[in-house]
Amino acid sequence: MATTLNKTLPDLSKLEPLDGNNYKCWSHKLLVFFEQLEVDYVLFNEHPADVVSNTTNVADSSNITATVVADNAAKKKFEKDNKTIRGHLLNHMTNTLFDLCINYKSAKVIWDSLEKKYGADNAGEKKHVIEKWIKFQMVDDKPIMEQVHEYENLTADVLNEVMKMCEILQANVLLENFSPSWSDYMNQLKYTKKNLTLQELTSHMRTEEANCLKVKQKKGQKKGYVKKQNYFNKPEGQIQKSKGPCYVCGKIVHKDFQCNQRQGQSSKKGGKIPPQANLTESGDVITVVIVEANMVANKTDWILDTGASRHLCANKELFHDFEESTDGECVYMGNSTTVGVIGKGKVLLKLTFGKALALNNVLYVPSICRNLVSGALLKKAGLKLIFESNKIVISRGGDFVGKGYLNGGLFVLNIVQEITSNVSTSNSAYIAESIDL
Repeated sequence: MATTLNKTLPDLSKLEPLDGNNYKCWSHKLLVFFEQLEVDYVLFNEHPADVVSNTTNVADSSNITATVVADNAAKKKFEKDNKTIRGHLLNHMTNTLFDLCINYKSAKVIWDSLEKKYGADNAGEKKHVIEKWIKFQMVDDKPIMEQVHEYENLTADVLNEVMKMCEILQANVLLENFSPSWSDYMNQLKYTKKNLTLQELTSHMRTEEANCLKVKQKKGQKKGYVKKQNYFNKPEGQIQKSKGPCYVCGKIVHKDFQCNQRQGQSSKKGGKIPPQANLTESGDVITVVIVEANMVANKTDWILDTGASRHLCANKELFHDFEESTDGECVYMGNSTTVGVIGKGKVLLKLTFGKALALNNVLYVPSICRNLVSGALLKKAGLKLIFESNKIVISRGGDFVGKGYLNGGLFVLNIVQEITSNVSTSNSAYIAESIDL
């Protein structure tokens, strides 16, 4: 008894009162508390019965008296422990349940009645647990790990209802319920070859959340920093004005009024007007950012160029449909030069996993060294580009389309072969599931 009384009592101040919905957690916490006090036997045993002695021998009267004293001590201890447990049960429930259970003097009766009412195993409870697990959805206005722990608790409830579920399925269901802001991270995990368990996925998400918090803190520091401008001290030395590009040819070496490509400038000298970069009817400038030096031409590879405004092809044999260009259209290169467009047409590329990419209005420029796919036009057509780990993944609507790899500082698309079958479309890029060769 002395050992039990000297034990440090657990803190139950944060235990939520029983309202009928939290019975499982409430009962387990109280049961652990009673086990530490070594009084949990009251919940599972009946009150000790009186011992009736049939001995009539006077010589054994001392033994009969000793047995009765021992039973009285056990009965007193049971009654004391019963009051302790009954008090804790009544003090940790709502007023409505308190009014229902106050008339019960036995802690075991209160415990059994609550177990039958809220802890019974039935089909309705299983359906409710499964429904909560299926409808779980992550949001952006709550901490990520807090939502992950909530999902783990729901999964544990499903498993406790004697319904088996593999760990990979648990992780994949959580992966599909990511919030929209985590869509890029979700697609990245989808394309990994390794199947993650729920524990491994939770570890990955904890690391990703920490990285996101660091990025937000850095952005906040940059926004909060404002450089003070001195309005009184004049800058030392001569102020150098920035030289902007020429509005006619785009070069920085001269002004627009000095450009020999200005309209009417070359006609005065009797020469022909050289090709310009913006000769399209809509006035849009066709630009190519990629610049190569001392590189061997490879006119079969297709390079994904996010700075190119049009698809360009240097190999005429790759065109599915082709027509000659007679409007004198030119392409403005990244090294401040212009090259002529010979023609335009359609190119069909067969990607991995049976996907086909059709490029329309591809310009035929034989003077360039590489075939270029415009990243801007792909995104305009609804494709999503993900650059990571020296690779590029192309997807559309969450479905995998194709991939590429980094080679010589350029992202080269993984092309199986060019397709020559007839496909008709009006977009600059579209996806076909399969094409008969």
